[in-house]
Amino acid sequence: MSFSYTGSVYSNPRTIRESSTSMLRASLAAAAATLALGPVAAHAAACAPAGAEPVDTIRQMYAGAMAGDRARTLAAFDPEGYLFDGGVRYTPQAITDLILRAEAAGVKPVWAIESVESHPACDMAWATWTNHGTFTTAAGAQPKTWLESAVFVWRDGAWKIRFFHSTPVAPAG
Repeated sequence: MSFSYTGSVYSNPRTIRESSTSMLRASLAAAAATLALGPVAAHAAACAPAGAEPVDTIRQMYAGAMAGDRARTLAAFDPEGYLFDGGVRYTPQAITDLILRAEAAGVKPVWAIESVESHPACDMAWATWTNHGTFTTAAGAQPKTWLESAVFVWRDGAWKIRFFHSTPVAPAG
């Protein structure tokens, strides 16, 4: 193999190949990092403003459900959201349909959240609370209590429920 030195590393054909391969690898690595981290950087820039309370989304969901308002109830959920209630996994649409069918059958639900602990952190949050409610039918009112929690994401200028969990509290006695 013969080559002449002209003051550049690119005079040697082997160096040119190695340099080209190294440059290609570096370019691919930079492109991969940009693709991988680009959405993270864009996503991280959308923090919730101070004072935006995630639990207000839960109140919105319950108010919609108590009013029989499907759109208002579903608006509280992130498109990727789901929930666990009574040992069953539900989509937001499925639990809303269940509540609306119960209301159509004469069940009047009332939910009231108390003892809220909320923990927002930029575009994610989690919260816990106690839910005291009743289900009223022609036979009377049945009080119920649940321990509940949710994970929220900040999306389109509002907190949305990504995950919701409800555990019934056993009646005293």
